[in-house]
Amino acid sequence: MAISPNYYLAADVRELDRLAIEQHGIPGFILMQRAGLAAFNTIKTTWPDTRMVVCFCGSGNNGGDGYVISALAKQNGMEALVIALGNPNALKNDALKAFLLAEENGVRTIPFSELNPSEIIALSKPAVMVDALLGTGLTGAVREDYEKAIDVINNSGWPVLAVDIPSGLCSDTGSVLGNAIRANITVTFIGRKLGQIIAEGPAYCGELLFDDLAVPGEIYTQVSPAMPSI
Repeated sequence: MAISPNYYLAADVRELDRLAIEQHGIPGFILMQRAGLAAFNTIKTTWPDTRMVVCFCGSGNNGGDGYVISALAKQNGMEALVIALGNPNALKNDALKAFLLAEENGVRTIPFSELNPSEIIALSKPAVMVDALLGTGLTGAVREDYEKAIDVINNSGWPVLAVDIPSGLCSDTGSVLGNAIRANITVTFIGRKLGQIIAEGPAYCGELLFDDLAVPGEIYTQVSPAMPSI
């Protein structure tokens, strides 16, 4: 993985993402697939005995990353289960494409409302929980259903990988917005987020890894960081 030179606010990372897509012609779904691959490779490297991934997927692009991870798990001979917050069929654009990719690869998806948390604790195969619930756009308190899902992940007893940022952590301030994932590893993309290294960020991110998703270095000259690399 590359070394991120700076730390950015969430809006600035969205601008970096936009530049990669609009100025350099990288489709958003390609970036999503690269993000899913970076996260999945981290799972394989960090927890090589893993035989199952359980992806908790929200209703936005962060959830789309989780669906990609679940598809990759199936393609690599693992079991994969998606716990969906919201109706997957109501997803849009790239997130919908990711859901359909997971379906094509035989990933089982169940609504969070039908999940018995004890089933997660009692999984018989070495598993990793994937937090793909909420992305960097969260600014207000976590909704009740997401708060409950965060508790299930945190109390599962299994290692946790957060996709881009632990759900419930403010990517700008590092504050916990009611409840947040306590990740063993966070894999973040395009630009490292300021909130990952200040306030409560380090305690919730765990080990912080970065992948630039092979975007052109030129985009980083067009967006000012919130803080230079430290």
